[in-house]
Amino acid sequence: LLQWEHYLSCDGTPDPTVPQEINTFMSLWHDDQDQDVQLVMEKEEVVLHLVEKLEFLLLEAAPEEITDQQRDQYQEVILQLQVLLHQKYNDATLNLLKIASMYEDSETGNMHTVLKDKNVTFCIWANLKNKVRYKDHVFQEAGHAFVLPMSLALSSVAVRLLHTHYDHVSPLSASLKGTSNNTDDIKETQEETEKNSEILDGIWLFFMCSITKVLRLSILCALLREEPGGRKEAPQVVDLEQLVPLGGVFHISLLQLPPQAQDVGDWTMVEVREDRDQPWCPPGAAPEAEDGTQEAVQITLRLPDNVIYFKVPVVARWDPAGQWWRTDGISKITYEAEEKSITFSMGGFSTVALLQDAHLNLPYQAWELHPTGVDEGLFTVTAVFATIQIQIKDNQCMLSSVVVEEEEVLSHITGKWMSPLALRAALKRAGVNIFPAEYSPKYV
Repeated sequence: LLQWEHYLSCDGTPDPTVPQEINTFMSLWHDDQDQDVQLVMEKEEVVLHLVEKLEFLLLEAAPEEITDQQRDQYQEVILQLQVLLHQKYNDATLNLLKIASMYEDSETGNMHTVLKDKNVTFCIWANLKNKVRYKDHVFQEAGHAFVLPMSLALSSVAVRLLHTHYDHVSPLSASLKGTSNNTDDIKETQEETEKNSEILDGIWLFFMCSITKVLRLSILCALLREEPGGRKEAPQVVDLEQLVPLGGVFHISLLQLPPQAQDVGDWTMVEVREDRDQPWCPPGAAPEAEDGTQEAVQITLRLPDNVIYFKVPVVARWDPAGQWWRTDGISKITYEAEEKSITFSMGGFSTVALLQDAHLNLPYQAWELHPTGVDEGLFTVTAVFATIQIQIKDNQCMLSSVVVEEEEVLSHITGKWMSPLALRAALKRAGVNIFPAEYSPKYV
């Protein structure tokens, strides 16, 4: 079905399920060295669409419709596309920094720019003048900001803040693969979880079946009101079953500024170094003060407008060695709900995410299902912080409204017919998670 839909679309993009087509697409893009940030942003739209196609195929396909070999193939293609996309942003960043002096700001003498679209916000600042009074900077167009340690203000460095409105980092996490310190608790609840999983997995799609299956919801509510023994959370490593990244990922990087071109008579000269293509400082790298202590970097992030944070977000940094999110190494957190910003200090530069409790809107406070016609209905869920109304017609559904503190929110996804899987994904991306998972009884 996916291949037929792709054939009918005739949009010139490769079919991600056909190895020859997707491999050719990736190979050609990989070899294309003439890239700037704007071109990467344009290609990104295609890449994200291909990834989304494969992700929904993996979710929707019945076991008999897809082989294990195909499943592994699609997952590998998703990872390759994501890695290639991020590498292209790194390449484009290097290309831009090589000509940073061409975009020198007349007031500060440094370089800064912001580029953004619906998928990404690209912010970069280059320290061309090495003056202490310019150790802090605000990206006005994005609302993000940073304050550098004194030593970095005197160094030829650049700071890039790449906010991807999607999350290609968390799927790599070891904490999603069962790396809990409390395995005994998991074994104790495994049998009970297996008994309940059919009910929990089916809850979101229940209204597409006969009306008698609504009785499953009352069973779910009873399950969610129980107080099962929860497992202890590790003090530093994030449990992604309990806390989920929301609003995308912020890649905050420190770079060594490449040598800038100099005009000498009729010539333009630039110093060439052996490490010219390796400007990236190691993740977490930060300078040390004269007394040997590590100097902190202060970061301010503007929260996305299309996401709801019901409580103060948990700030976490990505640990590439352990392949998980960690909450240590982050301090002095200040959350401004009205301004929709959060400020914190880190011991270095890292990839950062803002996390929210995946179960804060559970259990349901009330629910109603009203028939509005043949194979049509209105499903209303009153959760802890929000009231959600969903229209149902045949095998499609539409978000009618989300009300938080008597105010309608998330207008960007209301009024659009889509599949149940697509609506579930859209609501979860927006921070409204009303969908229990098989492990939810451990946290609610």
